Amino acid sequence: MDLDPEKSVEFQRNSGGKKKKKGKKKGKKTKVEKEKKLKVRRKKLFWNPIDEGKIKKHSIWYKVKGAVDMGKLKYDASEFDSLFTDASNPADKKKKVGAGDSSSGPKQKKSTQVIDGKRGMNGGIILARLKMEYSVIANMVDNMDSGKFDATQLRALQEFLPTDEERQGLDSYIKSASTSEEKKKEAMDDLCACEKYMVAMMVVSESASKFDCMLFQSQFECSLKEIVDEIIKLSNACKEVRTSSRLQKLMAVILTLGNHINTGGTGNLASGFSLDALLKLDEAKAFDKKTSVLQYLVKLLKQNDESLIQFKEELPTVAEAGSVMLDSLSADMKQMKEEVEKVKKTAAKEGNRLRREAKEKNISVAELIAEKADGSNNNDQTDYKDKTPMEVFSLNAEVEMNKALTKTDDVKDSYGEVLEYFGEDEKMPSNEFFGTINKFIANFYAAVEFVDKMEAQKLKEEKRAAALQAKHEKKLAAKKAREDAMAGEASEKSAMAASDALSADFTEGGDRPKPTLAAAAAAASLKRRGSKVDAKNGFIAAAVAATKKKAEEENGPPLGGIAAMAASAAARKKSVNDIGPPAGGIAAAAAAAAAAGKKSAIEEGPPAGGIAAAAAA
Repeated sequence: MDLDPEKSVEFQRNSGGKKKKKGKKKGKKTKVEKEKKLKVRRKKLFWNPIDEGKIKKHSIWYKVKGAVDMGKLKYDASEFDSLFTDASNPADKKKKVGAGDSSSGPKQKKSTQVIDGKRGMNGGIILARLKMEYSVIANMVDNMDSGKFDATQLRALQEFLPTDEERQGLDSYIKSASTSEEKKKEAMDDLCACEKYMVAMMVVSESASKFDCMLFQSQFECSLKEIVDEIIKLSNACKEVRTSSRLQKLMAVILTLGNHINTGGTGNLASGFSLDALLKLDEAKAFDKKTSVLQYLVKLLKQNDESLIQFKEELPTVAEAGSVMLDSLSADMKQMKEEVEKVKKTAAKEGNRLRREAKEKNISVAELIAEKADGSNNNDQTDYKDKTPMEVFSLNAEVEMNKALTKTDDVKDSYGEVLEYFGEDEKMPSNEFFGTINKFIANFYAAVEFVDKMEAQKLKEEKRAAALQAKHEKKLAAKKAREDAMAGEASEKSAMAASDALSADFTEGGDRPKPTLAAAAAAASLKRRGSKVDAKNGFIAAAVAATKKKAEEENGPPLGGIAAMAASAAARKKSVNDIGPPAGGIAAAAAAAAAAGKKSAIEEGPPAGGIAAAAAA
């Protein structure tokens, strides 16, 4: 027997023996073939997801059908069986348990026969979070009762409604397994979570439209509030720009300033300006190429009426209104009104169906669908006695929409008045108008900040210059004081030298001291020296006393005549008072000097000014 080197000897022997047995016992061969078919059928759920009825003649699966016959292949049937059963657990009990435990595997594989695997997985994740029976969800959608579902959850559930192709595939799958209730149940169990949800939603009529109604209902209150809030912002902003007295005065100042810049205040003056001119104030520069017209405007206001600088305080809502587009609000309101009409029609259609059904059962609609109405307090509930919850909602929504539409019309009129008030084009968008004002406000307060900064810097420089000037003047004063002190010291030295010379005259001997210029210098010096006057006065007094004594001995008037006597008296007075001019002041000194001069001319005595002058000093 020829053996295949790529296969084991035992394997080839067993396969050879079985072939002989198969040849002898045809009945047994048929049984083996049936067993193989059963196993292939179980495996088919794993790797053959394509339904045989869908195979077309031009497909590869149609072309290869029957091309390979297992009976003509060399293989070990027992090895094949062991490999097969290993893949699906060989024990009969384990096979059943495994099929139940690994239901997620077959379900995913089953789902690929009908829906995309990724879509089925994503849908399963969403449904797992909700933790609700699919039949309950379907019943809620059928009655258009959103319950606790929010808009995000409703949108996700709507996304996994079956498409026409998926609906057809699921319908075919269910019908093929409908031979008995048991098989039908098994077939349903094999579906993935997303497929089970789709099957449940297939019994809901117009499920997509009902989801639209539920979504609109869940978002209506929030969406309408957003629109109404925007309308209120715009309405308030329109009122503010029309009633602000500061803004009005500021515009007048700008107009006047602009006319003065352009024409000097005479000639062809402008009566007003378009709003975009406010933005040009920051762009226009003076001849210094630094100062803008806006900066100059700020300086002008600071000097005249600083309250106008805070005009923003009267426009609190304008900043928010800058992002509001009136045209968009109108479009949103129109769309919401159309959606309310659609919901109203869908709700009425479903309500009529339920009323017919309730009439057949002789019960009310409320009893039929269980009370789930959200009951409006704004309307007479007797009008909704036999209405579904969605019908009640649609009627209430219509009332609220009409109120919002009225507010929209009012703000349109108000904004039109604002445009007329500022002389702007009636087609100017609201966001452009208030956006321009907001930009001007930003530029204006940037200019205020710049001007404040420049003024603070200027004040700082002025203070610094004043401090430098004061410091300079202080230095000059100190220098002058030093110069005066140095001059005083030199004069003191000169006086001391003169005093020493005078002392020498008295100590040399003779009938009387020699009248010299040193004596006069000593007298002048003693007047300036202050603290040293006492000593010098004592010295002069002693000199005068000596002169007087000599005169008495000779029985004649003292040298110097009347002037000497005056000098003697002055010296005695000076000695008593320590410091100060001699008695009689400058007049006495002058008289003494005059007398001394006269006596000197007659008697050739001491020259005028001698001791008398010193004593007078």
